[in-house]
Amino acid sequence: MAALSTQIGGSEDDVVRPIQDVLNRTLILGAVVAAAHGAPHEELMEWLAEMSLVEQLTPNERALLTGAASEQLAIDFSWQSERLVVLLWALHKIPVLPFPTPGGSVAFIEELLPPYGDVSAAQFCETARLRSDDELFAAASELQELHVVARHRGLSRPDYRPKVPELDAEVVQERHHAVNWLIGYCGQPWDQVTTDT
Repeated sequence: MAALSTQIGGSEDDVVRPIQDVLNRTLILGAVVAAAHGAPHEELMEWLAEMSLVEQLTPNERALLTGAASEQLAIDFSWQSERLVVLLWALHKIPVLPFPTPGGSVAFIEELLPPYGDVSAAQFCETARLRSDDELFAAASELQELHVVARHRGLSRPDYRPKVPELDAEVVQERHHAVNWLIGYCGQPWDQVTTDT
């Protein structure tokens, strides 16, 4: 794997996150995204406490869930549903990572995740399988390349790589963040992951 992680940047010491870390981060992010979309914050904090996940919240996640976040932070967290799509794909909860086109819907994720979906946290975790290192690094490479395309197109070069379909740059960036965390990019923690191109 070192050759692949070096190819996309990062470090030769990059290691794919263990499945338990991915499960915990997915459950936390699911609660945070639900809160950003209007779910009751107190109820979600109670659920995270029951799951022994409160200590793993980032400072901004804690601010959102305790009602201390700005309106802009809540908007920013609503975009993290795109990160959640990557984590759900990595856990085999969705079969294919959807292409990051403008106007794509991620409303389907709510039904896949506890506490609001049709599955308990125990069932969610028991049925999860982490994709192979090869699949994860391939997704990281692809999302990095799509991010390059999106950035070039955003710099007044709309014709850059014309065979690549239309992209949503914000969606690409959110997904790039999640996949870089999954592959342990430079060992960075969740709230400090970079999306270098």
